[in-house]
Amino acid sequence: MATPEAPLRELLKSISFTQLPLRHIEPFYKAEAISTPRLFIYGSSKTRGNPPQQKGKLPTYDVECLRTLALLRFANYGFDIAYTNEPNGSPNGKLPYLLLPSGQAIDSNGIQEHLEKTGHALGESRLADELAYCVMVERNLLPAIEYMAWVDPAGYEAIGEGRYLFNYPPSVRYLLGWIKSSDIAHALRIGQPEYGAALDYEVLCDNAMRTLESLLVLLGNREYLAGAPSVLDALVAACINVILEAPLKSPIRSALLPENSKFKPLVDYALRILEHHIDPQESSRDAADGS
Repeated sequence: MATPEAPLRELLKSISFTQLPLRHIEPFYKAEAISTPRLFIYGSSKTRGNPPQQKGKLPTYDVECLRTLALLRFANYGFDIAYTNEPNGSPNGKLPYLLLPSGQAIDSNGIQEHLEKTGHALGESRLADELAYCVMVERNLLPAIEYMAWVDPAGYEAIGEGRYLFNYPPSVRYLLGWIKSSDIAHALRIGQPEYGAALDYEVLCDNAMRTLESLLVLLGNREYLAGAPSVLDALVAACINVILEAPLKSPIRSALLPENSKFKPLVDYALRILEHHIDPQESSRDAADGS
C-alpha cells in the first residue's frame, strides 16, 4: 500500500522559498576569461613592486615549474605564463598547473597526457633507458637541490627565503622557512641519526656527482640527451639551471658545478636549452601576475 504524503510536505511544496537558490547574486570578482592556456609557475610578482623577470635569469627557480615549462616549449604548445608565489591558489595546492580556456585546471602530473590528447606529444624517445635515467635524476639530483635550497644557509638565503618566501612578512617567512627546512632535513635524514640511518652530506653530494657523471657520458657530442627534445632533457636542464642559480659559496653548488669543471659540457647544454626553448622573454608573452 502506498504511503500517503505528509500534509507538511505538501504545504512546503507550494511555498516559493523552498525552491533554492532563493536569489542568484553575481560575484563581485569574476574569474578572468582566457583564450589561451595559461601556465601558473613560481616567479616574481610583477604587480606588487617586486623586480620582474630579467633577461638572462631563470623564468622560474622551481625545478618542477621549469621542467614543465621546458616540456611545453619542446611540444610547441601555445600558452601564456602567469607568475605567482601562492601555491594554495592552485586546485591541488601545488605549482605548476595549466589552466585551460574551458576552466579546467591540470596539474603537472596530467600535463603530458594533455599534450598527447591535443596532438602535441613529443616524438618517440630515441633513448631506450630514458625512464631509468629520469628515476636516477629524481632520486639523486633532486634531493641535493632541495638540500641546497632549504637546508644549506647560503642556498636558503638566495633561493628558499629569497625566491619562495619573499612575499611574506619576516616573522611568517621565518616560521615557514623553518618548517620547510626541518621537513627537508627530516626527509633526507641529514644530521638526524635518531630517525634511523642518516644520509650523510658527503653521500648526498657523491650521489649527485655520480649522476652528473653518468649524464655527461650520455650527452657526449649530442645536442640532446635523448637525441631529440625529451622528458629527460626537460628534467635535467631544469635541475642544472636551478643549481646554477645558487651562490658559489653554497657547498652543494660549488661541489656539483664549480667554475671550469669537467661538467662544463652539461652546463653549456642546460644553458642552451634555457636560451633556445625555455626563456619566455623570447617566445611568449607573459600573462598577468597570478599571485
